[in-house]
Amino acid sequence: MLTRKIVWPRWSFKCFVKNTSTTPDNKSIQPPNPKKISSDMVGPPDPVSNLRQIIFKQPANESELEKKYRKLRTEVQEWNQNFWTQHNSRFFKERENYLKNNVPEGKSNLTADEMSVFYKAFLDKNWKGHINYNIEWYKKNITLLGLAIRVKLRRILKIKDY
Repeated sequence: MLTRKIVWPRWSFKCFVKNTSTTPDNKSIQPPNPKKISSDMVGPPDPVSNLRQIIFKQPANESELEKKYRKLRTEVQEWNQNFWTQHNSRFFKERENYLKNNVPEGKSNLTADEMSVFYKAFLDKNWKGHINYNIEWYKKNITLLGLAIRVKLRRILKIKDY
């Protein structure tokens, strides 16, 4: 497995990439064990959702609060992955149907202006789902932020869970 480190301000992640073939084979890619990695790891983008899977490091001496925070981060990531997989699958299916029904004889594709009709209709049809997603996303992020602050303060002040 080939890894490379990506350094962002205050965060560092490692990407896990398997370079055995040009076509992804889900059976050949094994995610790393969270107990054996040294930092959070970020995988390649999912072909449907376009989101990168994150494997969160599970420290040996993890407190109950840190465990709760890590598990909630994982749950939020899975929730986000499910939403975007369903949304993008619907989008690709509807776009394919639109192209089948609207590409004129003799043309292979539609122009951007012609496709804009579909894009607007798709967004209008799904706006309520996006609003609900954003509301839930903000709620989940606020909860995560509160837990992150508590975890950080406990680490700084060296408070232990019993």
